[in-house]
Amino acid sequence: MKQIFFTKVICGIELRSDPAREAAFEVVDLHSQLRQFSGTSAESQREKLHREFNNEIQSLEIAAQSIAEYPEAPWDLRMQLARQCWDETRHARLCLQRVIEKGGFKGEFPILNQEWGVVCMQDSIEARLAVQNRTFEAGSMEVFRQSIEQWKVLGDEKTAEVMETILADEVQHVRYANEWLKKISRENPRTLLKVAQAMDYLKRVNAALSAGSPQHSIENRPGERKEAGFSDQEIARIIREEL
Repeated sequence: MKQIFFTKVICGIELRSDPAREAAFEVVDLHSQLRQFSGTSAESQREKLHREFNNEIQSLEIAAQSIAEYPEAPWDLRMQLARQCWDETRHARLCLQRVIEKGGFKGEFPILNQEWGVVCMQDSIEARLAVQNRTFEAGSMEVFRQSIEQWKVLGDEKTAEVMETILADEVQHVRYANEWLKKISRENPRTLLKVAQAMDYLKRVNAALSAGSPQHSIENRPGERKEAGFSDQEIARIIREEL
């Protein structure tokens, strides 16, 4: 069933319109419009946590939207998405709690809903799994591993534990998407065309929106990639693409 929704155009690229946010939030369209800080000041620490808080909210919303928009999807897949919603809710609460404990508050910094805008433009659940779970969340695994180490260097074991919790769940989110995409593509090879189209769209988004700021890229940590269901051949291809 074709989905009907509002869209917006940013830098010549059509994205899904932002999800609803409370008035406390300033929502921006580009990474360059976020407040980014160098160093490890208290403000910089709060901004990183605040940004991750909204990222987790987006992941929750994307999974929930897929449940709502694809009622015909296999029950077991819908249950995996529902479990992911629960995980992302917990992650968001943990991040916001750390923001508050560090003297910050909800809405202290601008937020960006680009993942939502990209993923929810896709018109199949397979394409959404490929972009959100298999690309965005897979790419974030290395980011979380680095973040854990950085928080430990700062002596903030509590935040490091939060990042470790999120990383463990991210691996599972990537794994179930890999498993389902392989299963569905075996049963219906045409699914691969939807996935290829989604990845081409993502490349165009990154090219258009990358001016002046880093965008999503697939970072590589072979051990966690393997645990998340990537084959040795897929990991080798990712490494070649990063060189």
